[in-house]
Amino acid sequence: TVSGIPTRRYHGLLIAALPAPLGRMMLLNHLSEQVRLPDGRVIRFGGQEWVGGRIEYENSTLCEFQLQGGLPVWLYRLDDVLIEKRLLLTHHLNSVYISYRLARGDGTIRLKLRPAVHFRPHESPVSTPLAEEYSLTAVNDQCELSAGPDLPVLRLLLRGQNRAFTIEGSRMSEVLYRNEESRGYDSTGELWSPGYFRVDLSQGSSATLVASTESWDTVLALPPELAFQAEHERRQRLLYQAGNAVRDEVAAELVLAADQFIITPSGRSQDAAVGTASGDEVRSVIAGYHWFTDWGRDTMISLEGLTLTTGRHHEAGCILRTFARYVRDGLIPNYFPDGKTEGVYHTADASLWFFHALDRYVEWTDYRSTLRSILPVL
Repeated sequence: TVSGIPTRRYHGLLIAALPAPLGRMMLLNHLSEQVRLPDGRVIRFGGQEWVGGRIEYENSTLCEFQLQGGLPVWLYRLDDVLIEKRLLLTHHLNSVYISYRLARGDGTIRLKLRPAVHFRPHESPVSTPLAEEYSLTAVNDQCELSAGPDLPVLRLLLRGQNRAFTIEGSRMSEVLYRNEESRGYDSTGELWSPGYFRVDLSQGSSATLVASTESWDTVLALPPELAFQAEHERRQRLLYQAGNAVRDEVAAELVLAADQFIITPSGRSQDAAVGTASGDEVRSVIAGYHWFTDWGRDTMISLEGLTLTTGRHHEAGCILRTFARYVRDGLIPNYFPDGKTEGVYHTADASLWFFHALDRYVEWTDYRSTLRSILPVL
């Protein structure tokens, strides 16, 4: 949510897309934020804080929220201090960057960040019991959280001035998810925190918390400045690739919005290996957030709008060839369950939409090689 308060089971800062049988996993649920001003006062911001093992909500200090190139930016006003917060999920990596900058204010302020976790499938009820034991490993400024050998390791790294981590493990009880409650679902659960980070901010300086399931080599190779720069450049390329389709600001927003749905499935490693071995790439379309996976019918209906009108012709061909490999008894798979490697085949008209999408692809691109390769399947 804009306020930072989780109100649904799907609300978190990092939901990692992991290979089967895990699927999408909630890993970093919550981040409490507070600042100590130069005069010694401590102010909570973001509308929430962990107090005595529970979440307490108060009026947010948020004064502005906007999207810049499709990426969220928050501004918090704390008396004469202005803090800017940015959030980035890196492309094709299970990493989140949460960055803070002292946009206005004299002296040095101290930022305190307390992460809270509940490793679980992202669609599981919030009442799902916590893992029996979370373990914390800290080497220098690199922290790792683990909840057992069958679950991923969450790596945490804070970059900034005078940074430190304090071990203070405890449980956050009776966390209320308001939308879950209004819909009659289980609505309270627990979170666990290993402790808190602190870092100093002075005028114009920034600090970034990185949370990731990627290796330390990958995390350390992509510092925050480079991560944000790379994502902005990627988005600019999408707009450039769309060409004449981007005639105004609304069209540009739609091109960036379309990018959210074109995916490389992370769970079906065998399919990816076969595609790579044949010199191709595996691509699909996720049918929606939060609970949908890639659905064949929705993919074929939306292919023209998501890929052809936006100039992403190469990916359109990859999607068509990917689904051609999944055809069984004349059927396109209806969808792929999260955490599974086999599709579900119970849709009658997805195959007709497949013909339709391929026809549009040839009409837009005049690329005949994909048509020739798929004709036997048709």
